[in-house]
Amino acid sequence: MTTGTAKQKPRVHPGELLLVAILVANLVCGAGLIAALRADLTEERIAHESKLASSKIDAFLWGKILQFASAAEEGRGNRKDAPATAFVGPVSAVSDLPAEGRFQRVRSGSGEWLPVFVGTPRDLDQRGVVLPLGFLRNGAPTRERFLLGTISLADLNGYLGDLKRRGIHCRIVDAGGNALLDPEEGGTVRWGSVYRSGGRASVLGGALSREWSVQMVIPDAGSQLPLLPQAVLALFFLLNAGMLLFLRRRFIHPSEAALEAITNTVASHGELLPESPGPRYVAGAVSSLLSRYRMETEAEKRAIEESFERRTRETADSQKNLLAHHRLTKKMLQSRQAGEVFEILLGGIVEGYGFPGALIGKVSDDGHLVFHGESDPVSGSPLRIPLWHPGSLLARTFWSGNLLHAAPLDLPHLPEEEAILDASPVFCIPVVRTLKVHCAEAKNCGDRSCPSYYSENLKCWMRHVPKDFFVPEANPEIFREAISGCFRCEVFPSSALLVVRSVPSGKIVTRENVVPLSNLASEASLALEVVSLYDSMKIMAVTDGLTGLFNHKEFYQAIRRELERARRYQHTLSLLMIDVDDFKRFNDRFGHPAGDVALRSVANLLRICARTTDIIARYGGEEFAVILPESTPAGALMVAERIKSEVAAHNFIPNASIPVHLTVSIGIYSSVNGNVSEDQMVSFADEAAYTAKKSGKNMVVVKATG
Repeated sequence: MTTGTAKQKPRVHPGELLLVAILVANLVCGAGLIAALRADLTEERIAHESKLASSKIDAFLWGKILQFASAAEEGRGNRKDAPATAFVGPVSAVSDLPAEGRFQRVRSGSGEWLPVFVGTPRDLDQRGVVLPLGFLRNGAPTRERFLLGTISLADLNGYLGDLKRRGIHCRIVDAGGNALLDPEEGGTVRWGSVYRSGGRASVLGGALSREWSVQMVIPDAGSQLPLLPQAVLALFFLLNAGMLLFLRRRFIHPSEAALEAITNTVASHGELLPESPGPRYVAGAVSSLLSRYRMETEAEKRAIEESFERRTRETADSQKNLLAHHRLTKKMLQSRQAGEVFEILLGGIVEGYGFPGALIGKVSDDGHLVFHGESDPVSGSPLRIPLWHPGSLLARTFWSGNLLHAAPLDLPHLPEEEAILDASPVFCIPVVRTLKVHCAEAKNCGDRSCPSYYSENLKCWMRHVPKDFFVPEANPEIFREAISGCFRCEVFPSSALLVVRSVPSGKIVTRENVVPLSNLASEASLALEVVSLYDSMKIMAVTDGLTGLFNHKEFYQAIRRELERARRYQHTLSLLMIDVDDFKRFNDRFGHPAGDVALRSVANLLRICARTTDIIARYGGEEFAVILPESTPAGALMVAERIKSEVAAHNFIPNASIPVHLTVSIGIYSSVNGNVSEDQMVSFADEAAYTAKKSGKNMVVVKATG
């Protein structure tokens, strides 16, 4: 341990002596535990082996006794001596048992005395160790009352020898401790006070009055300690030693260890320390280091707080923009007019996203982008940018797609566009409805030769915008007619150009903040598609799918409406019921497709002959109806005659070798002030048409005015 610059001699701490004493005590206790455990295990093993050996010896002796009893029974009726067998020696008849044999009577398991007597084992020269046995014969002469014989104990002596080879020393002793059967008599085993831990077990289970017992000694039984207890004890000692070392390190010398740890830590953080710094010097260095870290932590904390606040604001703005996006999308999807969708889109970008300089230019029927938020400096009317002019930057952007212009005025543009492009950067994106139907489903022209008739991609107008258009120096008149024709086509979707400008009072246009604007424009395109579907549904609900005229339901609503107007304003109302003559014969001759074309041709002829205020409908089948508001009977007759003449002169099969004509029968009914019902008016006009058909066809019949 170092203090200042002088080295001190280490001294022994009293706590260290206490820890050493505790460690020695633990070792002594551990050794005692091992000794006690070994003694207990030795006692248990000897007791177990003694019982096992006793049971085997009992089984052997009882078996020999029974063999002898059987041999004695066989020789009961024979006075002569019985011959010897492999296990039982010669049996002789005597008057009494010899005293030197120390015979004792054997009891049965129930306690009764048996006629069998057991003597003390003795060693014979030829047979080895034998067990003398006597058998009492009831009713025999006195001099032949007992049968005396021996049985060999060689097998038992061999069994005890096997136990010896296993390290188990065993012998049979009487009640006085005298050895009756000892396979290692005179050996190294001393059966005295040295092996006092030996085990004993009775022989023949108490069947003898002077009991025999098995005496057993296992010298090395305690050395066979199982591995698990030894491992547990070793682990216990190691834990104790480790705990003592930990206590020494933590509590006996805390100041020295702490000073060394602090010194190393301060040195690792860049502080310059002398070779053996004192505690005060280290404390000063720690204070300086903590002060520096405190300032760094405060600076990092401020940076984290600022970053958290910035991220919180960004998250709040993102959530706000997302909420505004959903709200605007919902409003646009609920709109039923394209102009309303454009207004909601523009209002959301200006107010919701903070771009007050945003403008939207709607595409007019004559092919101009009309910006109502900007005025023409010459005429003062809304600014109009021609979409067929290749010199227009907005026109080129409209046809090419969305584009972010960092410096739009540096690119070729028209002079009138400077009012829009003067604030840079500028983001432009077309807002166009995407159609997902065939052209044939949207138009009724029936021109199958048109390449877009069966096309699923209705951007057919893109063929009229060649690559040369995007060259600003190109002649604008080359593309004007083709592009303007696309704008007038009903297939061309409702479209506009969204222009987002950077102005001082709003956000600056960047690539990051225009992403939600682009997404919102995509939602507007979807809303325009919904508007288109709604318009298509309205048209489909009131028009006939084959001819494009009003259907039967709309016809009755129209005539009911016109009768109400006629009654209110006292106007005359006329109705023409038109029936194509012999149309079934035409279908049978030329086929139903030709009949469909003929019905469409008749519808087109009715449009040509009728006034713009007249209402034309397909009543059903080959019957048509024309409502003539504020028309006198004479005027209705003129229209009917013109229709009859036009239909009769028309060739309905242009490719036929000879012209094919059709005629119509027309019935007219006029109401002076609308004082009839719609059913009556239709009935009167239909009756007049029926009269015309019956009178020779290709005629006009006027029903008397009601």
